[in-house]
Amino acid sequence: MSLRRIEGIEWYVDRKAEEHGEPGIYHSYMASLATAINHVAGSLDPAWLMGSSGFAFRSFISQVFCPSAMSIFKWADVLPEAMEQAGYECEYISRMWDDGHLEDQRREEAHVALVEAVGRGVPAIVWDVADVEWGLIVGYDDDKRLYDVLSYVGKSTSLPYKKLGKNGIDVLSVAIPGRANGRNCEEIVLNSLRVAIAHADGEEWTERPDYQNGLAGLDLWATMYDRWAMLVGAGKGENLPLDLVDWAAYYAGHHYSARCYARDYLEAVAGESEPLRQAASSYATVACHLRPVWEHACEKRPPESVVLSSLADHIRDALLSEARAIDYIREHVEDR
Repeated sequence: MSLRRIEGIEWYVDRKAEEHGEPGIYHSYMASLATAINHVAGSLDPAWLMGSSGFAFRSFISQVFCPSAMSIFKWADVLPEAMEQAGYECEYISRMWDDGHLEDQRREEAHVALVEAVGRGVPAIVWDVADVEWGLIVGYDDDKRLYDVLSYVGKSTSLPYKKLGKNGIDVLSVAIPGRANGRNCEEIVLNSLRVAIAHADGEEWTERPDYQNGLAGLDLWATMYDRWAMLVGAGKGENLPLDLVDWAAYYAGHHYSARCYARDYLEAVAGESEPLRQAASSYATVACHLRPVWEHACEKRPPESVVLSSLADHIRDALLSEARAIDYIREHVEDR
């Protein structure tokens, strides 16, 4: 019998963020990466992880509030680099929708890598192990042909070998932390700031026009609340999808969480840079504007039209502050 499991691994929770009434790390890839690194290294700075990876600065929005927006980007460009920016080499194995002819080959490659990683005591970040989110594979059982899984928010479950990369969404994505890669802090910070600028300018790919990212994404987010308010005000709220309130909470959690970390990251790395200090202050303002959106979303109840319009205004105010923050970041980067 070949059976092995990583022991003592716990889902990472940012207790400091919780104490401040903030969501903590929300994006399932980043939450999984945080858990993996915290287990391997024995400690984690969540603001550094979110900021260095660029995820503190990213916005992904669907014009129908579809939660899939959070995974509509070029995975092979973004996901391994997030791990590299955290200071670790990344073994990345993937197969997208249009790579059907590689399905068996990539699944076998991934399985070999997963077994080796578990043997080293290293969790692997894997797409759609459960609940159409990233999670961790932390063990395997050859007799039962099952992987041991730690799913988003830390629920233990299992995944059949045959469903790796085919657990509802026909995509394979496996990212495994390796050795320290030796990137120095200055290089990492500059890389992350360039990501912030590129993302704000819409240079990171997404499926437009159904999805938007960067500053345009925040504008679309506000527009979605305007449309919602209009429909509720016209007495058509009952015609909206039943999951809309949950989807809105998903968006609010992602974006409020990210901007809290953008604020904290820039405060930590600003040093003597006045533009970065100003950028940190601007992101603190962004977070303040988004907090009411998050708090309302946590109530999980059908909203009134006037409340929705107010939330749209908060998001637009956040957009203006974020645009200022990006201008400050651009000023800092251009001086380098």
